[in-house]
Amino acid sequence: MNATANTPGADDVVIEAHGLSRVYGRGKAATRAVDGVALSVKAGEVVLIFGPSGCGKSTLLALLGGLDRDYTGTLRLFGQDTRRLGDAALSRLRGRRIGFVFQAFHLLPHLKVLDNVAAPSLFADALTAAEARRHALSLLDRVGLADRAAAHPTELSGGQRQRVAIARALFHDPRLLLCDEPTGNLDQRTGAQIIELFAKVHQDLGTTIVVVTHEDRLATLAHRKLFMTDGRVESDGEAP
Repeated sequence: MNATANTPGADDVVIEAHGLSRVYGRGKAATRAVDGVALSVKAGEVVLIFGPSGCGKSTLLALLGGLDRDYTGTLRLFGQDTRRLGDAALSRLRGRRIGFVFQAFHLLPHLKVLDNVAAPSLFADALTAAEARRHALSLLDRVGLADRAAAHPTELSGGQRQRVAIARALFHDPRLLLCDEPTGNLDQRTGAQIIELFAKVHQDLGTTIVVVTHEDRLATLAHRKLFMTDGRVESDGEAP
């Protein structure tokens, strides 16, 4: 484990999966994208998932985030069996406790940066519009982009757009951050800045982070590294 990473909680298990599988298609055309994965992630851990393209990494991440419910096996998030949660309850769980960061950013180009970060407030009634905008501005300040709040995503660099996406993912102070190739579209220098930002988020907030990646330089953040092949986790061990 990297010496700079926070120590994970001993008893608080955020993700627990057993025999988790996802199959696309039927019969001879069936493809087993995720095949019997067993995985446990404790609070405060940073876990990296490596593997060749097409090995099932992104499919596994979608399952772990409750974005895909068409699976066999068991999956518990924050101690709750997702199979027993209705769509509305699972949606609330995702909205309140899980943040997502994607390689393609998924920002809304017609909205200003501030409104993109505040967008999660549209799916919850805990904050007024003014409160949501103030909170969004504080998050933009955290990622170093408060001065671009009035810009549109098309006016930003790739690294800046990823910072906005991270700020949006943190809007509801999630306990779990799921990231799919967050530096995949960025150059070396900009990717290093995003890695530093993830390190700061983990250090400041103790957020549990699971990252699908091809980049070993992210290992400086990690407690554990998983390697997938053909839908299976072939190895799971502490990061050096």
